[in-house]
Amino acid sequence: MFGTRSRVRTAESGVAASPGLLAAVSPRRAYSLRRRLIVASMAAFAVLIAFLSVGLWTYARSAANETYDLLLRGAAIAILERVTLTPEGIDIDLPPSALEILALDQEDRVFYRIVDAAGTTLTGTADLPTDGFFERPLPLQDPIFFDSTYSGETLRFVVNGRTLLSADRPQWIGVQIGHTRVARDAMERDLIVKGLVPLAALSIAGIAMAWAGIGFAMRPLAGIERDIRARHSNDLQPLDAVPPREVESLITAINGFMRRLDLSRGQAESFIADVAHQMRTSLAALYGHLENAGEGGENGAAAVVRARDQARRTVRLTNQLLSHAMVIHRADKEMFQPVELPELVRRLMEEIVRDDKAGTIDFAVELPEDPASARVTGDPIAIREALRNLVDNAVRHGPPDNQITLRVTAASLDGRPGCAIAVDDRGPGIADADKPRVVERFFSNGPGGGSGVGLAIVAAVAESHKGRFQLSDAAPSGLRATIILPKTPPQNAGAET
Repeated sequence: MFGTRSRVRTAESGVAASPGLLAAVSPRRAYSLRRRLIVASMAAFAVLIAFLSVGLWTYARSAANETYDLLLRGAAIAILERVTLTPEGIDIDLPPSALEILALDQEDRVFYRIVDAAGTTLTGTADLPTDGFFERPLPLQDPIFFDSTYSGETLRFVVNGRTLLSADRPQWIGVQIGHTRVARDAMERDLIVKGLVPLAALSIAGIAMAWAGIGFAMRPLAGIERDIRARHSNDLQPLDAVPPREVESLITAINGFMRRLDLSRGQAESFIADVAHQMRTSLAALYGHLENAGEGGENGAAAVVRARDQARRTVRLTNQLLSHAMVIHRADKEMFQPVELPELVRRLMEEIVRDDKAGTIDFAVELPEDPASARVTGDPIAIREALRNLVDNAVRHGPPDNQITLRVTAASLDGRPGCAIAVDDRGPGIADADKPRVVERFFSNGPGGGSGVGLAIVAAVAESHKGRFQLSDAAPSGLRATIILPKTPPQNAGAET
């Protein structure tokens, strides 16, 4: 016997946005995928051109230096070969051709000098910069190249030397040649320009190809857009386009959404049609009874009683239809959260016992010792509504001294852990042939006819939670209605209902 009673308070809060507030919120500006791809492509080409330009500049400078350094070295070797050691001293026979090849460009100037190991200038320009080569081992076979400023210009210098053998002792002789950079800088610029022109043309061609490729890639999306724009508002058939692989998941998601929307619309249309038929029938019956009530006498009194009963059934039907609509709406929204079934059942029974004015029905509850073992993830309002309909159904169809028991136990659902909530009564039960049909909307097999919505609500709640609703005979008599819910329903369970 359920003896604990407590006042149950429920509160629901909602936030509604006013039209003015919605109008004040500016919509997010749509961005252009084509523009983003073009900007990204141009940025990538710009970075690539920058790297290639740096590489081209390095190559051009190196090529110009190597070319003119060979000329400098050749001139130094040619001069050294004409330096000899005689008994009278060092003989220098400077070949004019050694320096003339460096002065082919009229704007270039050439400076030279021949020195001994002590740095004394034997001939030529004496104040040429040395770059400190006399402070380190003097060059023999491998020349020394360096850049330095002389006479207000930047020059490229080479220092090379050889050892002259004599009877007394070997003597080192070196030659230093300086060459202005006019010709080699012009060669460097020419190489850079000739390299950048085809590089720029290649970049422009690449950008044009990228633009054309993006346009070609966007063509299937344009076809999908035309398909959607040409459709009627009630055409929710999946898109049959073959999209690119990159947007295939998007088209799949759109098709899935359209299937769910089509299913939801079909359910809503069917529900509205059924509701209109049932309400029209119930109100017509009520109107007929009220007309008969105007006749007076026993027939009028009987008509008043029938009108009162019909009004009660109409009110109950309206409430259950609204409840069914609420359950379907919440199933679409998937308002799942952790639910402790023992606490939910306990509060529901407190409310039912408080509302039982006659007090002739024996209510009992059997709950597990550990409440955490009966915790599921679901919609508490929908589950409570389903249990309330099961208890109301047991009260309406049971005897005056009915015994109703709510039982929460562990269960297994298709190999997954779950919980079962069973409602047992001592009523007449339901024939086996009618058990599959009573969960259909507006089907009733009870005496006097019920609304036929209560068990349909229970079945809808079980389905939205990917659970199961089953009816069986209770022992020793009566009906057992059981809802089996998984502890953790699959993702998007409610959205597929």
